Amino acid sequence: MRGAGRLKRFTFLEKHMSARALFAIFLGVLSVVSCLMTFYLTYRNGEATAGYGAVILLCLVFGVSGMILALLSRQEEDAMYLLSYIGMALNGITLVLCTVVLYLGI
Repeated sequence: MRGAGRLKRFTFLEKHMSARALFAIFLGVLSVVSCLMTFYLTYRNGEATAGYGAVILLCLVFGVSGMILALLSRQEEDAMYLLSYIGMALNGITLVLCTVVLYLGI
């Protein structure tokens, strides 16, 4: 019976998943997919409309806010940092894509 008490306290991971990192990953995936869909639709239609530009600017806002959340989640103690790094990578890709679009548009 003593062994059963130990199993209840046993955890596989001592580190927790950060809610900020998960939200940063969500924003990163959403913005990368939106940017790629905008690129595809612009290529298919042959021209960019004002709606596509609004989507790119919204992706830029999502990318900046996701990057801030990922950096804040990296500063938490006893958290899984892999999720923070994934969020940073996805939001970094978004920022690069938006910068390329804004540079080519000028």
